[in-house]
Amino acid sequence: MEQNQTKCEKYREKKLDVRLACAAQMVRAGAVLADIGTDHAYLPIALLQSGAISHAVAADIAEKPLETARAHLKQYESSHPAWLDHITLVRTDGLDGLHQYTPWITDITICGMGGELIARILENAMPFCTAVSCSAPFPCRRFILQPMTMQPYLRLWLYSHGFIIETERLCQTANGKLYSVLCCRHSGESPRVPTHSTEDAAAFQGEAILGAQLIADPENRPLLYPYLKRKTVSLARIVDGRRTAGTPCEAEAYAYTLAQKLLAEMKIEPSV
Repeated sequence: MEQNQTKCEKYREKKLDVRLACAAQMVRAGAVLADIGTDHAYLPIALLQSGAISHAVAADIAEKPLETARAHLKQYESSHPAWLDHITLVRTDGLDGLHQYTPWITDITICGMGGELIARILENAMPFCTAVSCSAPFPCRRFILQPMTMQPYLRLWLYSHGFIIETERLCQTANGKLYSVLCCRHSGESPRVPTHSTEDAAAFQGEAILGAQLIADPENRPLLYPYLKRKTVSLARIVDGRRTAGTPCEAEAYAYTLAQKLLAEMKIEPSV
């Protein structure tokens, strides 16, 4: 845990907020990065500054954020002129329009968007998602996703489209808000889907509500208690409301029971 904290602090020193710093530490050393929705290009610049990546494609759908990114890069023109040769700004919708860079891109970051929008970006570029990279030693592309909303929707979409969530890391802002960052890859195998059993489907969807990899990652231990506490509050409200309305809530009820069980096993509430 100390090693990951140190890496995160290193990127925090490069003026990344806690969400982007968490995403940055999941980018592989020597990667060719595509940062989708780059905005100010803070993430690729920080990774170049630390020597973590060899090149970056910073993409955004609008011209104004790219103008801001150009101005941000210009600040380093005299001190680090070589960076300008290692970062390419591209105006494009999602992963569209990156075809000339596609063979070389190894790691993709999509941060600060809703889970549904992230899923749509990936769905519109499935050939890219499933293709192998030509950049050794990374034959398998890594997707680093930081959804602001609809995390369960994104997890279920990834499962049902053949992705494997390798890990999901929690991070906390100064004002106490909790966010998660998913690190995943396309497996090339059949999509993971629940059986036709209602009980199995509820468990499958319930685990997606909480985040199975998030719960399993020991790095999340310091933040897991407050995360689960907040989940039980929101899930209790949803379950009560749906039962009153007579609508199905098996997945939410499963997630609530599992969260309660995990909280009981933790016994002592850490000070966070």
